[in-house]
Amino acid sequence: MTMDIGIWDAAVVTARAATYAATLAASGGVFFLTYSHALLDGCCAARIRRLIRVLVFIAALAGGAMILAAGASMSGDAGGLVNVGLTRMILQAGEGRASLVRLIGLILIGAGLTARRSPAVLALLGSLAAATSFAWVGHVHSLASASRGTWLPAPAIVVHLLGVAFWLGALLPLLMVAGGADMPRIAATARRFGTAALIVVGVLLAAGVGLLCLMLRGVSDLWADDYGRLALTKVLLVSCLLALAALNHLRLTPRLFAYDEGALRALKRSIMAELAVAGCILVVTAAMTTLAGPPALDVTR
Repeated sequence: MTMDIGIWDAAVVTARAATYAATLAASGGVFFLTYSHALLDGCCAARIRRLIRVLVFIAALAGGAMILAAGASMSGDAGGLVNVGLTRMILQAGEGRASLVRLIGLILIGAGLTARRSPAVLALLGSLAAATSFAWVGHVHSLASASRGTWLPAPAIVVHLLGVAFWLGALLPLLMVAGGADMPRIAATARRFGTAALIVVGVLLAAGVGLLCLMLRGVSDLWADDYGRLALTKVLLVSCLLALAALNHLRLTPRLFAYDEGALRALKRSIMAELAVAGCILVVTAAMTTLAGPPALDVTR
C-alpha cells in the first residue's frame, strides 16, 4: 500500500512539523536556561530568552495553520480553510483540547521569561504543559483510549515528549553559546548538557521503543506497512542524531577544555547537522501522525 498525498495533506504535515519544532524547542529552551543559567553571561541569556519568545509566537501561529490546513485536507480544496463546520469537527475530535493546553503553556512560557536569570516557575510549568500537549491527541492517545489493558502509552508519550524537548531545545541555545569567545564557558555548558543528556536520551529511547512496540503488530510491519516504513526511517535518523551527539560529548567537548579552536568550529558544524537531522525527524513524525495509521489500531486487519 502506498500513501496518496495531496497538496493539503503536505500542508498539514508541514504545519504540524513546524508546530512540533517550535513548541518543543521553546519548551526545551526554558529547560536549558534552568540548568545552564549559572554558566551563561547576561547577554547570551537575554538572546536565548528572545529566541524562546520568537519560538512561542511561531508555535502558536503554526498550530493555528495546522488546524486550518486540516480542514482544507478534509474538504480537498481551499474552501476548507474557512469552513467553520470542519474546524469545529477537528477541534472537537481532540485537537481543540491539545491546542488549548499548548496555548496555555506557551502563554505561561512568555509570561515567565521576565526573570533576570533563571526562568520563573511559571515558565517551567508552561514548558511542561506545552511539550506534553501533543499527548492529548494522535495515535498514542487513541491507543491509550482503546482499553487495550495497558497503562503504558500515556506516561510513555509524556516522557518521550519531554526528552525530545530537552534535546531539541538545547541545540539553538548551544549554538548561541558556541558563538561566544569564552572557551571555558562554552566547554562547561556543552559538558553540562552532554552529561544530563546521557540520562535523558536513555529514558527517551526506552519510551520511544516501548511506544513503537505498542504501535506495530510485529517486526515485519517496519517494511510491510506505510506507518512502519516511516517509523523505520525515523529510527535511522535518530541513530544519526545519536552519533552526532556522541561525537560532541566524547570527542569535541574534551578538546574545548584544551582551547582547541578546531574543536569549536567542529562543534558548531555538528550542532547545525543535528538541527538538520532533527528537522527531518519532526517531518517524518508529522507524516506518521497525519498520513498513516499504526497497524495496531487497524481493527480491519
